Amino acid sequence: MLESTFIHLPNFGPKKEKKLWDSGIKTWNDYLEHFASSRFHRQYCTTLAQSKCALNSNDPNYFANVLPNNETWRAYPHFSKTAYLDIETTGLSGDRDHITVVGIFDGSKTMSYIYGQNLDDLNKDICNYDLVVTFNGSLFDLPFLRKNINGIAIPSLHIDLRFLLSSMSITGGLKKIEQKFGFEREDDLKGLNGYDAVKLWRKYRKNNDASALDKLVRYNAADIENLKKLLDWAYKEKKKEAGFC
Repeated sequence: MLESTFIHLPNFGPKKEKKLWDSGIKTWNDYLEHFASSRFHRQYCTTLAQSKCALNSNDPNYFANVLPNNETWRAYPHFSKTAYLDIETTGLSGDRDHITVVGIFDGSKTMSYIYGQNLDDLNKDICNYDLVVTFNGSLFDLPFLRKNINGIAIPSLHIDLRFLLSSMSITGGLKKIEQKFGFEREDDLKGLNGYDAVKLWRKYRKNNDASALDKLVRYNAADIENLKKLLDWAYKEKKKEAGFC
């Protein structure tokens, strides 16, 4: 899909892009072959040549800069190093509260970073990813991380599933959306919410309760492991919605 994306060109929107596809110009290569000799298309051809170079050199920062925020889904799955990320905190204030658990799912395994144990490892590990996927991360998770971990290099290419799904009239919290899709959680995690996560952390810290920490880590992992399923579905549906077949 990314190699058929033209909305990052000046004065290009979805309708103009769809019209281009319908005319038979479906990829960057098609456009360059068709218009390379036209001086009227020189700026567009230059941008598309830069896009080809960025994709071939695996440069996610380029696409983070040129794609509109609501269109970054087009970069998936062209960048395979994807971090599905979610955080737990002691509260909602980035000034007064702190991170307790950060979970990263890479599509096959989950890594958990825990305050007081291995949270410092997050800073070096997250640099290995090209793309970060969250649910409401643009408003909460990512600003909170930047506020609490100095110099953290979060991938600039970001897909926020809350807003991607909302653009398809799928709204509500993550747990509500999971229920719509028939996703199940472990029995002892069903019905838990963000405040329960705060209470589990308090119980762990007050009583050194390993079972409370285990439950918190599993709750966090459940939040991220379903993000890939939701993104896989949304990617296919957004391609159809855009009119690209």
